[in-house]
Formats: sequence, C-alpha cells, structure tokens
Amino acid sequence: MGHLFRQTDKGSTVWSTGNAPFRAITKIGSWPVTVAVRCRIEHFELDYFALLDTGAEWSVIGEDVLTHIKDQLGPPIRSLTISTRLGTIFGELHRVSITLLTDPGQGNELTLESTTFVSEEWDGPVVLGYRGFLERMRFAIDPGVIPGEQIFYFGLAE
Repeated sequence: MGHLFRQTDKGSTVWSTGNAPFRAITKIGSWPVTVAVRCRIEHFELDYFALLDTGAEWSVIGEDVLTHIKDQLGPPIRSLTISTRLGTIFGELHRVSITLLTDPGQGNELTLESTTFVSEEWDGPVVLGYRGFLERMRFAIDPGVIPGEQIFYFGLAE
C-alpha cells in the first residue's frame, strides 16, 4: 500500500492509513457524480458509493439508506432545512457512523462518527460533506495518469 506523508518540524510522518480506488465522472443511480467513494453506513452490511463533496456543508442520507438504519439512529441533534439544487429539503442532524472502505491490502478502513443530515425527502445519492465528516480526517485525491488509476487516500486528522 502506498502511503502519503506530511512534513513536520520533526521530519515527515505518515498520515494516510488507507486508500481505495474511486469512480470519477460516473453515475450513482441516475445521478451524475464527479467523485464517488465506497463506504458503509452504520452497521448495515451493504456498501454504498457516495458522492464525495467538499462543497457540501453536511453529509446527507436519504430514505433508501434510512430504511435500513432507522433503528440504529439515536435522537436527533436538531432539525433543519437545507437548500439543494433540487430545492429546499427538511430533515434532522444525527450522529451516524460512516466507514470508508479499502480494497484488500490497501490499509485500514476508517470509521468516523459523522454529524449527518438525514431526510426522507432526499432521493439523491449518499453525500459525504465537509462539516462533521471530512473536516475530521485527512484526505487526498490522486486523479491518476490514465482512467482507472484514481486513488482516494484517507487517515485520521491529528
């Protein structure tokens, strides 16, 4: 497995603990997605390809995932409305466990407790957003030299 390093006053340290290929310029269902990474939501055994969106304020889960994890969710943190390109959507923020998955031999999966917007009104793909998820980790995207070589690197922020 390749590692990524960061420079500190004491030399360089490895920060990436896992990596996985990602899908670039693809579709999740009927939704066009620029960067799709593989993840697992809560303890549900189905893997999802999620839209990695550094411009999204929150990670978002819709009804298709909610039906499988509803009994695992704790009480909501708060209710709110978000504005999307599809219009205004009502939902609640919840603490949700999201695991970024690796291929065999590519390091360790990374599980984070994420603050996630959960809405039965959302019919788009799972979205991995900045606030409450991406801000809690280090990550890098290597677009590769040729199609099929795209790699998503990730590790805990320290």
